[in-house]
Amino acid sequence: MRLGLWTCAAFAALTIVGCGSGDKGGDAGATPSSTTADKTGGTASGSLPLVVFSQANSADPWRQQFDAETKAAAEANNKAFKFEEQAAEDDPNKQISQIDTLMLESPKVLLVSPAEVSVGTAIEKAYDKGVGVVLLDRGIPGDKYTVHIGGDNVDIGKQAAEYIVKRLNGKGIVLMIQGKGGADATNDRRNGAMDVFKKNPGITVIAGDDCKYQRQAAQSYMETFLQGGKPFDAVYAHNDEMAIGAYQAYEHAATKPKNKPIFVGVDGCQQEVVQMIKDGKLDATFRYPDPGPKGIEVAADILKGNKPKDKKIVLPTEIVTKENADKYLADHPGLAK
Repeated sequence: MRLGLWTCAAFAALTIVGCGSGDKGGDAGATPSSTTADKTGGTASGSLPLVVFSQANSADPWRQQFDAETKAAAEANNKAFKFEEQAAEDDPNKQISQIDTLMLESPKVLLVSPAEVSVGTAIEKAYDKGVGVVLLDRGIPGDKYTVHIGGDNVDIGKQAAEYIVKRLNGKGIVLMIQGKGGADATNDRRNGAMDVFKKNPGITVIAGDDCKYQRQAAQSYMETFLQGGKPFDAVYAHNDEMAIGAYQAYEHAATKPKNKPIFVGVDGCQQEVVQMIKDGKLDATFRYPDPGPKGIEVAADILKGNKPKDKKIVLPTEIVTKENADKYLADHPGLAK
């Protein structure tokens, strides 16, 4: 188990280095050819063009909803293009292989949610071949893609931290349970929060394990953490599944803080999470919007020759607390159970 103690002053000494840009590459892929024939990617004789989707995984509730809404949006466009999806079980090597195989089918557009930034090697190859590349949720270094659609994870991290600081009146210990190492969402949700925490000298952050966005992993980690008897006042988990796991460990622990800590997650895609907030078990979540339907909309535009004007399309977030939980349920009737 990895457990570190971050003071806000120490974190301020860290620097984050971004990756460089790529060449102009697959802009040609943003406008599909109407005359070039291929096996399955579309021909002048009238067969439908192919849009493929490489999903990081289809295991957690947020991605299951992501998949369902993406497929529904694709089905609504079934007279405009064919659609195929593969999931990589969060294995970057498997995803690289899947993308390489999908490219053999000559798709016009590749939708992809990378398991890790290392998948960028396969994505860049597709872009260089002239395929329109739509990144969904997670990004990659450089600029060899057509457009990136997703929430602003840095801003979500900041908002989560601001909520926690306010609830703690600027003083306390925050246990941060992290997502999947190597995923930019993990880095952004951590760094956005730390930008806020380091401005509040009364806040100390414990850097918890990478629990891969999994409920059971977070529960096991939290059980071990609680056995150590270390004090803490809040838990910031990089997604709701880990927040639930951490709370369940806390709920059944023999040794735990006298006063219930604050539990905050990210995603807001499950009825279970909203109910736990209503019941006072969790305190807040921040909606991470599903980029799938927008991705399908953009793919359809690319097939018509309309390249997105912006390289990044940011979808909005919102906070869910006990005060607005009922309204949130009413506004989002399609939440996963």
